[in-house]
Amino acid sequence: MQLNFNLNNNTPVNLINFDNKPKELDFLPDDCIITDIETTGLNPLYDLIIEISALKIINNKIEDEFSRLIKINKPIPYFITKLTGIDDSMLQFEDEQNKVLFDYCEFTGYLPVCGHNVKFDLSFINSALKKEFSLPLKNDFADTILFAKKAYPNLNSYKLTNLANYLKFDTTNAHRALFDCHMTYKLFLDIKSKI
Repeated sequence: MQLNFNLNNNTPVNLINFDNKPKELDFLPDDCIITDIETTGLNPLYDLIIEISALKIINNKIEDEFSRLIKINKPIPYFITKLTGIDDSMLQFEDEQNKVLFDYCEFTGYLPVCGHNVKFDLSFINSALKKEFSLPLKNDFADTILFAKKAYPNLNSYKLTNLANYLKFDTTNAHRALFDCHMTYKLFLDIKSKI
């Protein structure tokens, strides 16, 4: 579904076109957007998104992917560069947050958003959307971490990389948003095969 700017204020229409109050789904939908972000820290009020990626899943298969770095107005902390491999030079010619978030909303459309610990990602995405467009994402959402606890009971940790290691997935480029989306997608399929 291709969305357009709202003519009044250049707001993505999926933010304003319906009065949906997002709800957390109690199932993993066959059609969804698997999302992951990388940030400058853990607080959505002060820290910034530096990378946002998504996979469009239709009938449990990847139909399309989206991945963008975001230009920010402050240096990336050293520990974030060490974790993600993203440094200031990689962001200097990228689009700013407003444009990237608009494109992300177009890509997402009205599909539910899925992710691993997705409330963390959505807290940043919604904080940024409120800043840029005065409105949060209205899509329903599902968190693979909750379903992983049912599918793989009694594990010590349900962090994405720990689950990936447990399931023998490649984790070589973990902590880059698109790679983490693909790890989450493999986890999503494995969970659906078990519960």
